[in-house]
Amino acid sequence: MQHPAYSQLRPVTPSAAVVLAPNPSYAALEGTNSWVIRDPEDEFSIVIDPGPEDEGHLNVLQSAADKVALVLLTHRHHDHADGAQRFRQLTGVEVRAFDERYCIGGEPLEDGEIIAVDGITPRIKVVHTPGHTRDSVSFYIYSGDPDSSELEGIVTGDTIAGRHTTMISETDGDLGAYLESLAKLEEEGTGITLLPGHGPEGADLSEFARKYIDRRNYRLDQIRKVREERGTDLSINELVDAMYDDVDPVLRGAAEQSTRVALRYLDGKN
Repeated sequence: MQHPAYSQLRPVTPSAAVVLAPNPSYAALEGTNSWVIRDPEDEFSIVIDPGPEDEGHLNVLQSAADKVALVLLTHRHHDHADGAQRFRQLTGVEVRAFDERYCIGGEPLEDGEIIAVDGITPRIKVVHTPGHTRDSVSFYIYSGDPDSSELEGIVTGDTIAGRHTTMISETDGDLGAYLESLAKLEEEGTGITLLPGHGPEGADLSEFARKYIDRRNYRLDQIRKVREERGTDLSINELVDAMYDDVDPVLRGAAEQSTRVALRYLDGKN
């Protein structure tokens, strides 16, 4: 079974399987990946990112995950977190996030925390990876105790997608923090399966992280060059026109947002 596979549980690693939500869009690609973490012999499971508030998807997810013990959120965005309240009603379990405002009945996640739940063999390490949003975290999925078991994969939320690049929030995103998070994932993700928030999984997370870093640096160099040649008082529209040869009108807004975030980063360093 390969991506995309809607309304069914698709195994990806021995301890991680995915249910794809039916919310395709430019930003969400084929939809949001809701991850189910458990050993096949375990009685309980952990769900990461219930996804949008789509009753059909949440019912499929509940059925696939069976006895859910805990819900975790990679970050606050609606396509990952809006279904959390309804999913809690269906399962009765705590929802934990890095930002306490998005926790429901549970405590905020802590950077470096190891999540261990009775009845679930895999262990999950929480790693704060801000940049896409301030509250973004990645979840390192171990087959057992992190000190003595295999790191099977890393759930990255929207920090890294399985295809294309991702946007950085203009409200609480930060390109500097994002580049640092990507560098961490590149260093720690060599040969590790990418379990993204959108798109297909990847065999080597570090390769995805490197491509993301190179792409961001390429755009930063473009901005520096255009400003050197034409000055620093260009409008966003003028800057985007100079950087992109043929922007699809559908993608124009995304290009402008990405450029504004890059300018904030560059001007903050000066």
